[in-house]
Amino acid sequence: MTFQISDLYLLAPEISLTLLALVVMVVDLFVKRHAVVAGTALIGLIIPAGFTIAQALTFTSPRTGFFQMLVLDQYSLFFEVIFLILAVIMILSSYSYIGKYVKSYGEFYVLLLLSVVGMMLMASTSELITIYIALELTSFPLYIMAGLLRKSAKSSEAAVKYVLLGAMSSAILLYGFALLYGLTGTTDLAGIAHTFTTFSNGNLMVIVADVLIIAGFGFKISAVPFHMWAPDIYEGAPTPATAFFSVGSKAAGFAALIRVLIAGGLWQVDVLPLVTVLAIVAVLTMTLGNFVAAVQTNAKRMMAYSSIAQAGYILVGVVATVAMASHNKASAASGISAVLLFILVYAVTNLGAFAGIIALGNLTGGDKIEDFRGLWQRAPWLSVCTALCLLSLAGIPPMAGFFSKLFIFSSAWQLGQQWLVIVALLNSVISLVYYGRIVKSMFFDAPLKKDHLVPSLGLSTSITLATVALIVLTIIVGVVLDAANPAAYNLFATLIH
Repeated sequence: MTFQISDLYLLAPEISLTLLALVVMVVDLFVKRHAVVAGTALIGLIIPAGFTIAQALTFTSPRTGFFQMLVLDQYSLFFEVIFLILAVIMILSSYSYIGKYVKSYGEFYVLLLLSVVGMMLMASTSELITIYIALELTSFPLYIMAGLLRKSAKSSEAAVKYVLLGAMSSAILLYGFALLYGLTGTTDLAGIAHTFTTFSNGNLMVIVADVLIIAGFGFKISAVPFHMWAPDIYEGAPTPATAFFSVGSKAAGFAALIRVLIAGGLWQVDVLPLVTVLAIVAVLTMTLGNFVAAVQTNAKRMMAYSSIAQAGYILVGVVATVAMASHNKASAASGISAVLLFILVYAVTNLGAFAGIIALGNLTGGDKIEDFRGLWQRAPWLSVCTALCLLSLAGIPPMAGFFSKLFIFSSAWQLGQQWLVIVALLNSVISLVYYGRIVKSMFFDAPLKKDHLVPSLGLSTSITLATVALIVLTIIVGVVLDAANPAAYNLFATLIH
């Protein structure tokens, strides 16, 4: 194995995104104009987006680089597209809020871009040490973003809690990785998978490593019982940062977790304990998330518990895939396809819903659910877009969220996890309570005032983009699923024969 200059092209999106963050930092230092700084960050995303599209069109088979630590395949490119979409919508939707409440707006955009670099690397690395480094690159900017409201005690509290709990989860994950290395003698996922083919069931240390890895990544995806950080941090952090946490951190966590579980071959040894642990976590995550969200009065806390429940739905697909991997890898890959579709739809709709909450906070200064009363009469377009995103999150047909749930649940059913699907369906019914409560408040309750609210241009653009993307996904959901299939099969490429 030797390093080649051509390997740098595999990292072109991440390198260009890092350079963009440095350019934004310099522009913020000398220009001191919010519009120029935000515009630089937004326009600059064209370059990493161009590299990502070019790689997706030219690389039809997986490529590896940097001594096989980096893997560029359809799976990693799928997530890179999600993260770039996230960055665009976040810059647009955060513009007014950051300008009004956060003095260091340049710092916010730099942290956002650097965290996206870490997320892209989490989806593209196939070696334990680089996965851990990418996870830390993702996390450190998020810790700072949580505390950017420097005059807010809640924001400072959120940052401290995030750092402490994040450090604990990183230590747990690192210990799990260390056990894998001790058991197999390698940190390369393909090498770990190959070594596990010689293991027999009943190896206690493999089970312990599995549990530690699930716990470490469970923090990033806010799965129960590792969710304790989410509600307080979501409520105390700046609302745009909360939106970023709820989508970016979760998608990156799942991207890395799925690659470690599948490409690392953890399902080859003691799959029953692994599936059992994942299933228990999925049930607890769905149930607690939905029940607690149903009694919240603060919209940000409600969305925090909602995102926890959504993580539980994604875990249903992961459980089914891991359970089936040892029996039929081709069928198991279909489960990953459904998971990828679900994550994409969730990212778009959750960002749209949060854009509505950010707009409401900017215009009224409140983020309570009762503040949404009569919003339809005060801001019709904002209300319609927010309602469509909420209905999609609830899984109401014919929204894209309905089809993403349909595909992931039907895939899990076909892969033998019928009982888990039934639990997920019951939880989906519960979610109608709190999503429907906001929609009812907007359209059927009397308005708090008789004024007319006009969202800022950036927020209007971001929520419109999210809603249009949601409608397009609804129309072409089958096409997106077909596009996710190669990504899933690339993940199984070394395992399907």
